[in-house]
Amino acid sequence: MTSSDHAIKQNARSLVLFSLVGLSNTLIDYLVFFLLYHRFPDYYLAVQVISYCCGMINSYLLNKYWTFQKKNVPNRAELLKFVTVNALALSVTSITLFVVNHNFSLNMFICKTIATGMSLVVNYIGSKYWVFKDEKFSYAR
Repeated sequence: MTSSDHAIKQNARSLVLFSLVGLSNTLIDYLVFFLLYHRFPDYYLAVQVISYCCGMINSYLLNKYWTFQKKNVPNRAELLKFVTVNALALSVTSITLFVVNHNFSLNMFICKTIATGMSLVVNYIGSKYWVFKDEKFSYAR
C-alpha cells in the first residue's frame, strides 16, 4: 500500500468516526438544549452556548482518543486550537440559529438542526487539519 493509499484510507476512517462522534455530540447538544430551552425560551442563544459546550467536551475526548487516536496528554496548544475551532463553529451555529429563527418563523427544532449542520464542515476541517493533525502523513501536494 502506498503512502497515498494509506492517507486516503486514514481520511475515510477518520471521517466515518468523526461523523459517529458528531452524532453523539449532537444528541448531547440537543438533549441539553431542549431541556434548558423549555425552561428558558427567551434565552435560547445562552442555552445554545451551554448545550454546545456540553457536546464540545464529549467531542474533544472522543475525537482525540478514538477518531484521531492521539495518545499524548492534552497540552495547552492543542486545547487552545480545539477551543478556537469550536468557538468559530459555535459562532457560525449561533448566528445561523438567530438568523433562521428571526427570519423564517420555523419550529425551534428545525432552526437548531439547520444551525447544527452549518458547523460540521468547520469542525471537521479544523479538527483534522489543525487540532489533531497527523504529523506522520503529509496532506499537502
